[in-house]
This record gives sequence, structure tokens and C-alpha cells, in this order.
Amino acid sequence: MNGSRNWPEFLKKNSGCSGLRNFSPKAPPRFWVACFLLFVLLVYLGVRLIPPAKPSLPELRPIVVDAVVLPVAFVEEGPLDINRATAAELEKLPGIGPALARRIVEWREIHGPFRSVEDLLQVPGIGPKTLEGIRDKITVMPP
Repeated sequence: MNGSRNWPEFLKKNSGCSGLRNFSPKAPPRFWVACFLLFVLLVYLGVRLIPPAKPSLPELRPIVVDAVVLPVAFVEEGPLDINRATAAELEKLPGIGPALARRIVEWREIHGPFRSVEDLLQVPGIGPKTLEGIRDKITVMPP
């Protein structure tokens, strides 16, 4: 048995060479404190050195809506209130042109609101014939 060795005896004799003789499964507390502090330091440095991520914004895309827009007339067809009507609205009445519409608005600003439809006869340029042509298209509402 020259070539074979007895391993347990060999390990006992040569254990000084392997460095296993001083191995202790229980490390001193200061070793674990040092490990913990090193871990905390590495985590701190890792957090500090990592650049913050830029906030990602969603990609802006136009919204396409398949719809048909139809104009709707919200103006109620009815008699025009001559106390609130503008010159442009008065011009739409039959027999009332831009000059006469402007005179109606000026008269209203000077003398105050009309009390009745017949008060239009006081506006220069409006006679009984013109008034009868627009009587059913106008009204007087109190302000």
C-alpha cells in the first residue's frame, strides 16, 4: 500500500498547510458590523451615482374623429324685439336699409326704449306704410 494514502490521517497531518485549522464558523461581531456598514455604503453610493430617470411623456398623436358637423340654427324665428335689436338685425326687415336701421338705434339711444310698436313712427323716415310692412315681424319687450 505504498501508493494509497489514508485521507483522514493525511488531512490531520497537513491541516496546518491548508489554512483550515484557524477557520471558525462563528465570526467576531465587529466583522458583521463592518460588513453591514460596507453594505450600507455601497447601497448609498449606488443610489447616489445612478442618474435619475427622465419622466417619460406619452407620445402625442392627433385624435381623428369621424363625425359630420351640421350647422344648427339656434335663433328662434319670431318677431324681432326693436329694443334689443342691432342695426344689422334691423336691416333684415323689409323696407329697412342701413341708414334707417342706424336712425332707429340712434333714436332708441337718445329717447330710451320703445314703449310700443307705434313709437317707431317718431323715427324720421318711418311712416305708416313702412310700419304696416314690418308690424308682424317686430315686437316691443320691456327692457
